[in-house]
Amino acid sequence: MPSSPSGSELTEPLEVETDVMSGAPVVEDEPESRPGGVPLYVWVIVAALIAIPIGWYWGEGAKALEIMPALIMRALTAIAAPLVVLAILHAIVSNEIHGRHGALMMVFYLINTLIAMVIGLGLTNLVKPGLGAALTEHGMPAAPLVRKSVTDLVVELIPRSIGEAFAQNNLAQLVVLTLALGIGLVKIRDAQKARGETSFQTVVDLLAIGFELLMKILLWVVALVPFAVFGIVAAQVGHKEGMQVFQSLIWLIVVVVAGLCCQVAWYLLQMAVFARMSPWRFLGGAGDVMANTFSTASTAATIPITLGALKRLGVSRRSSQLCACIGTNFNNDGTALYQATAALFMAQALGYSLSLTDQVLIVLTTLVASVGAGGIPSGSFVTMPLIFAAVRLPVDKIPILLTVDWFLDRCRTTSNVLGDMTVAVLLDRVAPPKETERAA
Repeated sequence: MPSSPSGSELTEPLEVETDVMSGAPVVEDEPESRPGGVPLYVWVIVAALIAIPIGWYWGEGAKALEIMPALIMRALTAIAAPLVVLAILHAIVSNEIHGRHGALMMVFYLINTLIAMVIGLGLTNLVKPGLGAALTEHGMPAAPLVRKSVTDLVVELIPRSIGEAFAQNNLAQLVVLTLALGIGLVKIRDAQKARGETSFQTVVDLLAIGFELLMKILLWVVALVPFAVFGIVAAQVGHKEGMQVFQSLIWLIVVVVAGLCCQVAWYLLQMAVFARMSPWRFLGGAGDVMANTFSTASTAATIPITLGALKRLGVSRRSSQLCACIGTNFNNDGTALYQATAALFMAQALGYSLSLTDQVLIVLTTLVASVGAGGIPSGSFVTMPLIFAAVRLPVDKIPILLTVDWFLDRCRTTSNVLGDMTVAVLLDRVAPPKETERAA
């Protein structure tokens, strides 16, 4: 199974295959993403609308419905760690990113993703959208977080056992293990290729099958998300101060959208300063891409349009395919901005105080999680429990974010694709291809 460069889509998870004739990706709908033939985000909205009057009528008794999101989040947390590991391994082993061109692409992605998270955390610290959300039990103070030193965090990068990393959903430990395995497999693959051997393909096929299997199970769990939204919304509305959380969610939307606008402004600045391309020309060329991405919330479905837009902007085929097809697995700027913002928002809503060290840890874990989410449908939602676990935040309130996620999903996925296009243009300017490569 080829790498599936889908974004952080909650609404319509898609699988990408390559057309052997044209080389263009062929996108197929997963039936689980449209229960009853209706897009999943519609079910989420309907569930939230139904839950409001039920929670209002039932009052404090609606708290019993919290069992629904609790069960779904437990299932999601159980599958998240192995899925992220397989996603990263599959992306590393099935793609070949060599030389200066590939290294530059990864450097540009790293810089853009770090800036996105700094923007998100900066705005969240400034606006504090989570204050007053009343997600804690009425009259109960928030339990203090266990503080850890930098030394503790460094030591914990190495697990006492492989099973411990999975049992605790420790994303940092899982990434260390995964990178070690991935680099080792790449070395073995390249050595066997040099000798003309192909036995490594068995491992690649097993990783692909395992990844596809877990994604299938993931889609079953994600199809139940409307029940989680129904339970958490009804329970919150049933509290006397429960409606305050929805006012805070409006501020979360404002912060995320403002952050994504700042990120797009950073892309345009890169166009003007480093790529020497008019920002207006870039936006004009990306118009169809943004419209399609916002309507589908899918980077996979947008790949053919992205490739066409990059060609019209004069970007070589080498850079276009590297960034739009392969690089999409590793670049999720909008997703990283949203996840960092959501983690800090939830800490504020629960009355926790995250130190600078905690926020740096959010940056590091979100950076890794955004890479792991590159080939996973609903990636931003799936990896959120791992980010929360890193800073010791409870995961049972995560479904409340899904009431607004269907809109923010479209916004951040659009930012992801613009980030891919930006890096493609920069690569052509910094490491221009030969004429034969440009004409290919």
